[in-house]
Amino acid sequence: MHSHHCNTGRRDFLKTAGAVAAGLGLSPNFGWTTSAEAKAIPPADVGIARGSNMEDAVRKAVKLVGGMGFIKEGQTVLIKPNVTGALKSPTTTNPEVLYATIKLVAERGPKRIIVADRSFSPQFVTTSPKTIDVMKRVGHVDAVNQAIHDVKAPVVAVGLEDATPELELLGKKSDTPLWRRIKPEKAANWPNGFELAELLFAVDHIINVPVIKTHFQAWFTMSMKAFVGMSHHRTRREFHNSYAGSNDLFDQKRTSSRRRGVKHDLATEVAEVSPLVNRIAELNLGLTPSLNILDGSTCFVFGGPSNGDTAQPKVIVASRDRIAADVTGVAVLKSIGTEERLQKCSVWETPFVKHAVKIGLGIDSVKKLNLKPDGMDADIEKIRQMLV
Repeated sequence: MHSHHCNTGRRDFLKTAGAVAAGLGLSPNFGWTTSAEAKAIPPADVGIARGSNMEDAVRKAVKLVGGMGFIKEGQTVLIKPNVTGALKSPTTTNPEVLYATIKLVAERGPKRIIVADRSFSPQFVTTSPKTIDVMKRVGHVDAVNQAIHDVKAPVVAVGLEDATPELELLGKKSDTPLWRRIKPEKAANWPNGFELAELLFAVDHIINVPVIKTHFQAWFTMSMKAFVGMSHHRTRREFHNSYAGSNDLFDQKRTSSRRRGVKHDLATEVAEVSPLVNRIAELNLGLTPSLNILDGSTCFVFGGPSNGDTAQPKVIVASRDRIAADVTGVAVLKSIGTEERLQKCSVWETPFVKHAVKIGLGIDSVKKLNLKPDGMDADIEKIRQMLV
């Protein structure tokens, strides 16, 4: 099957030769890669599942990638759903998927489970909205309470901006700043570093539970884009200001807007989005979730992250590798039909994935992606084709 690459200009032989060399495990200068480099990024398992309901699908997908045995009794786990704003799934994580995740974690006997995120403020103000209010509105607090009721899960819902009591319980001083500025070596687009929530560094494990959906600026938002919710508003303002395209969140609602047609000139589109997605990808250098569980119960296939056209693939994608998870999520969107720029582009050529590969966030080719389906029937072949 022919896979479209994003043709953003003349493709010269050397670049292709370099890519072929990289595919053969050679470095682009045709020397062999060192064993350290080859070992650096192991192949990644990706579970993709459907079930009798979404909880069943979560269980199956997580089991396919080895379960949650990494959580030891008495540890602390932060579950990070998508709490973008006060709109229900797919703007935010489906409460059913969140509930299933809490239950799976609770079975491991953790000391405490914290469900946390930081909701987005279009005005970049730190006072509103309160994440906990958004979580109440979208059904996340219900999911937490249900898990407490059903399995006595030691779980609490917290906004990252209100994390002081949790930090104290985790042994931090009461005056510990809520945000930690870090400057990872490969974060070249962040000369002064960026700020992530301190709570993320205080727990034993992070389980990332975003939604599979398109994003009117970044093309798509899944496990890697979820780090935006883990960052301070100052950091968010910085990368949003780097975006050359339309920043109008209401633009995605208009049927005549750019989200409908999406610019036909892909080179312009790529140039516009790269400064934004490169910065967002680099936020992922700050820490590594133990597991990513992508909610594909309902997805945006156009528009997003808050409004758009929806579809219901009713799948869960799980992986410990963020690139593997996200390219599979994009393949799911492409298999059901999504916006033109994604549909026409190889998942590996999308600006977000290209930069993530460059900075070493996960696997760098489909050869390293071990897709393990359960209950996917005929759909899996189409998804496999989209991963090439």
